[in-house]
Amino acid sequence: MNIDNLFFGENYHSSFALLIDKRIRNREWFTYTDIMAEYLGPKYENELARGISNCKGYRELLKTFLEIKKVIKKKHGIGCFEESGTNRDKHFLYVGTDDDPIADMRNAKVVNNLKKYWKFCQDSAGFFPQSWLDYYFQDCKDLLEIKEKKKKGEQVISVSIDRIHKNIEYLPFLYESIVNKIVLEIDYKPYDEEQVTLLFHPHYLKEYNGRWHLFGHAEGHEPENGYDLALDRIQSRPREKDKMVFEMAPAMYYEHYFEDMVGVSHLDNRIIDDIVIRAHSSYIFNLLKTKPLHRHQDVKKEFGEYEDGVYGEFIVHVEVNNEFIGRILQMGAGLEIMAPREARDLLSERVRELADLYYTKKRISSNY
Repeated sequence: MNIDNLFFGENYHSSFALLIDKRIRNREWFTYTDIMAEYLGPKYENELARGISNCKGYRELLKTFLEIKKVIKKKHGIGCFEESGTNRDKHFLYVGTDDDPIADMRNAKVVNNLKKYWKFCQDSAGFFPQSWLDYYFQDCKDLLEIKEKKKKGEQVISVSIDRIHKNIEYLPFLYESIVNKIVLEIDYKPYDEEQVTLLFHPHYLKEYNGRWHLFGHAEGHEPENGYDLALDRIQSRPREKDKMVFEMAPAMYYEHYFEDMVGVSHLDNRIIDDIVIRAHSSYIFNLLKTKPLHRHQDVKKEFGEYEDGVYGEFIVHVEVNNEFIGRILQMGAGLEIMAPREARDLLSERVRELADLYYTKKRISSNY
């Protein structure tokens, strides 16, 4: 084991080194069992009960602590550790004068990780909207290197949707307004409505399906929090309103706001329930299993043959909104909402309206 690389990598040595280093800096008594217990976690309590020497990584743990002691002894001399107990239950306590004796080794890992992160930022430039890059990397050599990589075809991460949308250049400004708690005056034009000027307290930015939305408090409008502005419907650059008290959303508001939702929209008569969805083919079932509609999704019935047919079922705790309905319709006849009745009826109505366009109204003319 190379002492210089003790903290590097994702191996036993680096993990044990971090755990031991924490106890050294806290000046805590500890045993090998303490370190191994924290490393393995509670689900391996039975393995630890049979004896630490039976645990995978035990020899690496002994070697790691031995090397740390050698480094500290070399830098600070002998007598930096007190020991008590027998060999089978040895306790250690760091008593040296330096409160952080192996800081240089740990910081070398931090610097190494920052270099990795910097490289990721360069390689993943295709994932971020161009306005983010232009704003946060302006006057920076990194931006030139990012553009040069793209020009040479060396960019290795991208997204599947074109993110060049109207007003996307406002993203950095809106982000800064949220962070700095600045009230904005925004000229906004909803669909099929007159343009309005809003006094807006921005709280949250969310992207869905390539489109960005700004959520916050719009004075005089409902809901009190969670008022949704689509960026492409903002009519001009938002203006900062000085000397206005910023109204924040309650703690954890937006974490709960989006908890049971696909996308960003609410229906007036919203249904939030355990939705039972049936997949009528093995392909659709496995597709939904590997790419869930929502994080609150579980398998109700594995795909197989039952008395009433061949299918598999999922149960999803979610709000039935336009985005959720769209995801169901995307699968065509492969998916069917079984329950509750209100959700099934809502989807049936959408399917009936769609069918009317293609069959009942006979819109196709001789001009096509």
